[in-house]
Amino acid sequence: MKNFICIVLLNLSLLIFQGCRKADSGAHGSAQHIKVVMKKYAIEPAIISLKSGADVELEISTADVQHGFDVPQLGIREPVQPGRPSIIAFKAPPRGQYNIVCGIICGPHHDDMTATLVVQ
Repeated sequence: MKNFICIVLLNLSLLIFQGCRKADSGAHGSAQHIKVVMKKYAIEPAIISLKSGADVELEISTADVQHGFDVPQLGIREPVQPGRPSIIAFKAPPRGQYNIVCGIICGPHHDDMTATLVVQ
C-alpha cells in the first residue's frame, strides 16, 4: 500500500510539473523578443516597432562600454553592462512614438545615442 501511495504521489507531482512547464513556456513563447545593441554612439535598431498591448521582451546588450537604456515616457531606466545583457519585459504601451536615449554618459557624442519605439 505504501508503494502504491508513493507511485500515485510521484505521478501527480509529474503531472503538476508538466502543467507548470507548459503554462510557463506559453507565457514566454508569445512575447515578442527583440535584440537591441548599444554602442558608441548608436542604438541598433534605431526604430523598434511594436503592437500596442503586445507582450514584449527586449534583450539589450552593449558592444563596448556601460550604457543606459532609458525610455523616459514609460519610466524605463535600465543600466546595461558589458558582457551582461539586460532583459526588459513589458506590455507595449498605447499607440505612439517613444524616445529611447542612453541614460549613462558614455563619451563626447553621448547625446547622439537615440532611437525610437514606435507602437502601432
